[in-house]
Amino acid sequence: MGGDTKVRLHRLERLILKALLEMGDSTTFEIAQKIGVKRDAIEVASLWAAEKGLVTIHTESRMLAELTKEGWDTLNNGLPERRLQHILEKGPINISKLKKRLERLDIAIGWARRRGWIIIEGDSVQLTEKGFKEISIELPEEQIIKNAATAPVPITKENKRVIDELVRRKILRLHTEKKKILSLTEKGREVATKVGVSVEVSKLTPELIVSGKWRDVVLTPYDISVKAPTIYPGKKHFMRQVIDYIRRIWLDMGFKEMKGPILDVAFWVFDALYQPQDHPARDLADTFYAETPSHGELPSPEIVDAVRMTHEDGWTTGSTGWGYKWDENEARKCVLRTHTTSLSARTLAKLRDDIENGNIPAKYFSVGRVFRNETLTWKNLAEFYQTDGIVVGNVSFRHLLGYLKEFYNKLGIRKCRFRPAYFPYTEMSVEIEVFDERKGVWVELGGAGIFRPEVVKPLLGKDIPVLAWGPGLERTVMNRYNIEDIRILYMNDLEILRSARLWIG
Repeated sequence: MGGDTKVRLHRLERLILKALLEMGDSTTFEIAQKIGVKRDAIEVASLWAAEKGLVTIHTESRMLAELTKEGWDTLNNGLPERRLQHILEKGPINISKLKKRLERLDIAIGWARRRGWIIIEGDSVQLTEKGFKEISIELPEEQIIKNAATAPVPITKENKRVIDELVRRKILRLHTEKKKILSLTEKGREVATKVGVSVEVSKLTPELIVSGKWRDVVLTPYDISVKAPTIYPGKKHFMRQVIDYIRRIWLDMGFKEMKGPILDVAFWVFDALYQPQDHPARDLADTFYAETPSHGELPSPEIVDAVRMTHEDGWTTGSTGWGYKWDENEARKCVLRTHTTSLSARTLAKLRDDIENGNIPAKYFSVGRVFRNETLTWKNLAEFYQTDGIVVGNVSFRHLLGYLKEFYNKLGIRKCRFRPAYFPYTEMSVEIEVFDERKGVWVELGGAGIFRPEVVKPLLGKDIPVLAWGPGLERTVMNRYNIEDIRILYMNDLEILRSARLWIG
């Protein structure tokens, strides 16, 4: 049995059994001191021994009293009533003078009167005969305060009343101490008398084999079914991982990044994209308008006039326009951008000279925050991310679909499709949908198309094919991370952040 036991028991289990055989019932702290091992290690090993039926573990609790901050002050300076007693030892003193010499005089007087140490006559306070007699007699409270300075004081029947009073006076506070007591079972006692305490090694080395010491050691068994501890390494928020990954995709596909203001004039957000000034999307119910600054600057008069005429009568685009009087003041209003397509409009205006010099094709992308005046729900946010892209040059609708398929393929999405759609500033237009493998459904992500001449010509100066798209990111992330409520993406839930796998496409 001894050899068999050596294999099945950890060295700490053997030490615990030997200690209990010698000491009898003991706490884990006492065993740790006995064998010179950390208490935490004994706690763990005792659980192993208990699972094998070798020991029983029961927990005992007791209440202890320890000094508070007020208690430490009392230890150093004495009880308020004791300080008052010493002051009055030389004779009666007026209350007004006592107030200057003793803080919290009301507490000192209250307890001194309760103990029968003082009397008050008019404004004068003096010691009683009992007060003089007990000057040198230590109170039970003082003894407990001294003891608590050394170690927490256990509550007993004898001291409970005094401790309760000191707790009410906020000189002491109570806490519960729990200790685990180990006892040998019959099986444990039998094993303890036969078991040896051998040296354990985790691997068999050449030195052990050559020296022959392998005969005197026990190889530690490995349980490969035991779950390894979870490690939570530092990592970026998964939304930041996605944004960085998408940026890398566009750069790898030869695109340049376009950036611009979050707070922009309505001209770039709406007017330059051929959205009429009475369009519902420009209403306060859908768009955040800034109070300060309320208005901003417009681009060059040449571009502004071209956009104005396009809205009013179609200008030279071949369109009849929207047929209303365009208001420059409305275009100057400052709004939080409702889409990153405003950056596409700004970029087209900057490309005006490049196009004149024949520097095409041009490919640009953006990844940024946009804002909508939405009610927050499980599927809607007031602030979210969008990725926009434009390709300027001799390109067609088939190129548009090719770019989008390549993008989603690099994102790890193998199935995507395009449904005919309508958008005010693109024609032809499509709705982008990807297949959610987990749910078995198609999910709508955003729109794409070819910019209409009413958008391109006022900004570029000529009508050139411009592919454009602007899908959101959140739904893609929700599908990948199995998140049902879009609000969770930005709640910084520690458990979700820890468990979220790295985005690797």
